[in-house]
Amino acid sequence: AHELVDWTAKTFAAFGIDETEDEARYRHAAALLADIGWRAHPEYRGKQSLNIIAHASFFGVDHPGRAFLAMANAYRHDGIFNEAIAPEIKALAPPRYLERARVLAAMMRVVYLLTASMPGIMPRLKWEQRANGVLALVLPASLADLYGERPAGRLAQLARITNRRLVLAVEGGPSMSVK
Repeated sequence: AHELVDWTAKTFAAFGIDETEDEARYRHAAALLADIGWRAHPEYRGKQSLNIIAHASFFGVDHPGRAFLAMANAYRHDGIFNEAIAPEIKALAPPRYLERARVLAAMMRVVYLLTASMPGIMPRLKWEQRANGVLALVLPASLADLYGERPAGRLAQLARITNRRLVLAVEGGPSMSVK
């Protein structure tokens, strides 16, 4: 979970996404809560995570912050373009928080697919600024087997939600533009 906190902080910075102190704190909390629904069946994991977070007794979190935490995890499991997710929870958050929740969820969808929650892999995934404003997610050569269409598809979702040109690349090897 702490690797995810660090990786998302670096990823937000690479994307030039500014955060207020509360937004950074909520991103940190959402990363720590990212696996809260791991026991639930995959079909229900998003809803289960959303319900646990939305009804938990957290202190120091206001209603918009709670909505951000719940929606980030729901979007992670149920898809970042799913508009039908929890309208009653979404109503609690300002548009900026909902957009941030989608972006964070898209980042988590990319990184969890690449790491399978294995420790030590996330810190090895680097963002590299390339020509013409392209941002590349670079896998070390030792992880080249992770390179492929499925991670590129998840990266394409992140590209779409952030309106960025992204590339999936292997250090010293192939690269694939996703947008």
